[in-house]
Amino acid sequence: MEKKLFLILVLFASQVSSLSAQSYVRKIIKAGENPIDSSYYLFPSFSDGTVKMKDGGKSYSKLNFNLLLCQMQFLNERGDTMSIADPLEIDSVIINGKSFFYKKGYYEILHNSDSLNLVVLRNVTYEPVKIGAMGISSHGGSIDTYTTLRDDNVTRQLIINQDINVVIKSTYFLMNNKGEMYNATKSNFLSLFEKNKEPIQGYLKTNKTNYNKEADLKKLFDFCSK
Repeated sequence: MEKKLFLILVLFASQVSSLSAQSYVRKIIKAGENPIDSSYYLFPSFSDGTVKMKDGGKSYSKLNFNLLLCQMQFLNERGDTMSIADPLEIDSVIINGKSFFYKKGYYEILHNSDSLNLVVLRNVTYEPVKIGAMGISSHGGSIDTYTTLRDDNVTRQLIINQDINVVIKSTYFLMNNKGEMYNATKSNFLSLFEKNKEPIQGYLKTNKTNYNKEADLKKLFDFCSK
């Protein structure tokens, strides 16, 4: 009975995992540390990039995507790190050949075809780490990432007084040319690439695909778009 229940739980967990099309990265900022020093970025360094606005204007700067804040940042003339002030006015951002757009968060286009794009949305949450009996850590409450870590679009120097658990969630979608989003799950791959359904099913039988893993999703999308 226990073995049967265990197998049911494993199967349920795998189904939930494949339906969510999400992955998580956790990071702890220790008390006394400066969150700015703990920031880490999508790219190794700030690189020449282009910001195209919806009104047709363009600007060029050293850009990078801050994973700790999930904000697009640039270096101003003094070398200060700043976040883009009005992301709703942005049409697209290109850094190191990678394309981004803003829609209640920054989406990165991972792969594209004539009719569909594979995109990822990254969000971040902060929770104070509570130390309980026997030194065991737990998490509770929340921290407003905007008002705590950013002010007037300038990242401030701030020393925190307790350990903070940072959770970065990446959610993967298939987006059509109308901008409609669908979770990057097996059923949606088969539905949206319906003309290639049979060869895709054959691919999935011989290639183990984790729908929460970016590399697997890229390989599957490559196959489907061919």
